[in-house]
Amino acid sequence: MDCGIIPPVSLYDYSPAGLTWAEVDPATHRFDAEVATGIIASVPWAAGDDWTEGVLAAPAERLGPWTRGWAWARDEGDFGGGPVTSWCFGVHSVTTPAETSARALAALREWRGWLVQLADLFAAHALPAGSDEERLAAWERVVPVLVDEVVGRTGAGDAWYRHCAQVLEWFLAYHGIADVRLVEEAIGGRFESWCAPPESEVTDLARRVAAADPGA
Repeated sequence: MDCGIIPPVSLYDYSPAGLTWAEVDPATHRFDAEVATGIIASVPWAAGDDWTEGVLAAPAERLGPWTRGWAWARDEGDFGGGPVTSWCFGVHSVTTPAETSARALAALREWRGWLVQLADLFAAHALPAGSDEERLAAWERVVPVLVDEVVGRTGAGDAWYRHCAQVLEWFLAYHGIADVRLVEEAIGGRFESWCAPPESEVTDLARRVAAADPGA
């Protein structure tokens, strides 16, 4: 193996699916729309995914990894199953330089707005340090709220459940619960693409997460 060879960068190396709350928390990551506009404008023009990769890389280097979510489109976009409607994927969204830059900036603003909305929701649904019953009741209140918000943002389209699990993990991290893997275990493949979950499934999910909650 030649260690001097740098492997090519793929669009999927910038996938936002693995972002943690620490990496996206708007309270600790500044956003300046004017700076973002300049960064996007500085990316050399290219067709399709090549330009998209540049705009995924440049803001992430300057503003932080949270920016990678701007291309996380609904349904079958660049990454699929995301909350962004301002962007689709390279073949459809990359047109002229001016139009495409404006579209990417709108997508970045949309993504940032979603993160701010989530932070507000997380703050509004604190987990009490009281009895197990109070803790369970809190989970039964907040899980449906968060799932409904993700369903609304993603349209419950292709692979929407990945971002849903991520948002629930972010909620745990926001409230200081380190083992966020319990969300994935609680969901256990119960959600499907192109299908919003029935209320009974969401209620059961809340109870499963509550049962695994180390703070209960």
